[in-house]
Amino acid sequence: MCYTLKSDPVQFPSAGLQRKHICGLVRGDFLMTGTSAGEMCVFNVQAKVFRSALPVCNNGVTCIAQSRSVLYVAGGDGRIKAISGHDTHWDVIAENSLEAMVCALTPSSDGAELVAGTRNGKLWRLLSSDLSATMQSASHTDEVYDVAFGTSSNAVCTVSRAGEVFLTDLSDYVPVITAFSKCPARAAAVASSTGELIVGYDDGFIRSWSSQKNTGQELWHLHAHKAGVTVVKEGPDFIVTGGNDSAVRFWHRRTRELLSTFTNHRKPVASLIIDNDSRNVVHSGSEDKQVVTYDLKQDKPLVQHFAKTSNITGLSQRKDQEHEVVSCSLDGKIHFWDVDYPDATGRLDSPPGSVLRLRCCEVSPSGRYIAAGTDDAKLCIFDLASCTCIQESVGHSGGLTQVRWSPDQKQIVSSGLDGCVIIWNFFEV
Repeated sequence: MCYTLKSDPVQFPSAGLQRKHICGLVRGDFLMTGTSAGEMCVFNVQAKVFRSALPVCNNGVTCIAQSRSVLYVAGGDGRIKAISGHDTHWDVIAENSLEAMVCALTPSSDGAELVAGTRNGKLWRLLSSDLSATMQSASHTDEVYDVAFGTSSNAVCTVSRAGEVFLTDLSDYVPVITAFSKCPARAAAVASSTGELIVGYDDGFIRSWSSQKNTGQELWHLHAHKAGVTVVKEGPDFIVTGGNDSAVRFWHRRTRELLSTFTNHRKPVASLIIDNDSRNVVHSGSEDKQVVTYDLKQDKPLVQHFAKTSNITGLSQRKDQEHEVVSCSLDGKIHFWDVDYPDATGRLDSPPGSVLRLRCCEVSPSGRYIAAGTDDAKLCIFDLASCTCIQESVGHSGGLTQVRWSPDQKQIVSSGLDGCVIIWNFFEV
């Protein structure tokens, strides 16, 4: 198991051919390389001589693959060509262009298809005969910040730092809606009545996208916060938003007129929830360690809770007992808050021997379990019946940013700083 690497000089044209070679493929006595100039260069390995250069595409040749007697060459402009020939004689027999730069190209074992990956996170299947393409899957290309379900358990909305908004069908994991913006998308909500996707961005705008298949059409937008939107929630009567300006704002659901603004927080709003027992009540949590409850009908904050130990990073709400607000924090504790008491009414701690830096949490639809995500890429499940952590799962390679239960409680969807969205199956014993 010992190898040596050696190099030999190759004879080039007398005029010289200065190229940066990106990829290569050996076929018989010939070496084909792709260059940054968008050419495929052919060398005779035995004679050690340059034979020809064939212009293929723009922005460089990034991939060369072979299936049977045909070469497939892909480039930085998304173009893929099927080339047949030998030595100095080559003919283009098929061609197609994908949406973005091709990063990888692999033929199937039977040679009937090719699989191509593009820089915009999409995976394509191409027929070898005519290079006709079908999108197989799509993924985010940057950190994923938020996850949102509507009333259906079959579709989930995810948004990323790259400005991508995906509505993904969980039966085949293929996005049915894709929308793009140049500004990072920070928060998302799926309207319960219309199904539209309401997304908050770092430029302070909220944009609504149609949920009709393959449209990705912007329906409306409004400027909500000066310093960027951090969280957005939607109810039957209003839309509530939190921002980096530490403000919580209520907007009329249909006219999108500003109804009220609250500035009780001193740091950016980390999480918002609409009360599951009263449709006019909203709870907010912030890095200033406060949990504030507002009543829109009375147009005033009802109570302010203060967590003494650590910053609050996520909120949810119980569905039993007194419907207490649930908060998670960076010290690994989950607190329960009741509007009638100033201090926390209960607490869950990290498993013995560890301190989890919790970033997000959500109570399950049945009300028995709490799913929480940590800075060290763990998904934790807490059982409220035993008040213990019953499961720690690792799938992400970076910290979690959000966890959501599907409405039927059969799945948990988590997003992370690694740009991944993971679907976990949940089986209740």
